[in-house]
Amino acid sequence: MIGAEDRSLHCVSCAADSRNMTAVFLASLIGGLLLAVRIMILGVERPSEKSPTGERSFRLSPPVIVAFMVVFGIAGYLLIRRTTVSPVGSAAIAAALGVVAAAFAAHLVRRWWTITPEHDVDDERYVLQGQVARVVTPIEAGSDGEVAFDFGSVHRVVRARGVGDVTMAAGTEVVIERIEDDVAFVESWLEVEKRL
Repeated sequence: MIGAEDRSLHCVSCAADSRNMTAVFLASLIGGLLLAVRIMILGVERPSEKSPTGERSFRLSPPVIVAFMVVFGIAGYLLIRRTTVSPVGSAAIAAALGVVAAAFAAHLVRRWWTITPEHDVDDERYVLQGQVARVVTPIEAGSDGEVAFDFGSVHRVVRARGVGDVTMAAGTEVVIERIEDDVAFVESWLEVEKRL
């Protein structure tokens, strides 16, 4: 009779452990997925001020943590719900699988960080695209005027033409679309603002 009570208490304890571990596994999975969304929005590059020497560390990088948390959560949940493995055994197996997934993620991150773009050159015509300028010499339809703007600490004045057949008076605020052969192609800020 005493043995039956012990078995019944053991089963209640196992059920409670199973529920607790299920909560841990689900929390790990959800936390990993939320961190993965953060990575998708913000990326995984470390800001240069955290590593001014250019060295990159990925020991605790977000992709490695995400890999561990997601695999630990999924594997643990499936093991505890679909098998007869004890909660402690499920946690151990899930942790081992999480470590393998994290090591694989670290390997992928390390390989990704070694890739250097071969051709990362901006098209010079569009470097100043979106720069706000002011017409200093009127722009007539079909002829050049001049616009002035500050870029960084440099004040520049360049020849300018309107995009399309338009006339722009001196003092008009414009937006640079592109610069070709030292001529800025501009559009009135009011026209751009209408499209926003």
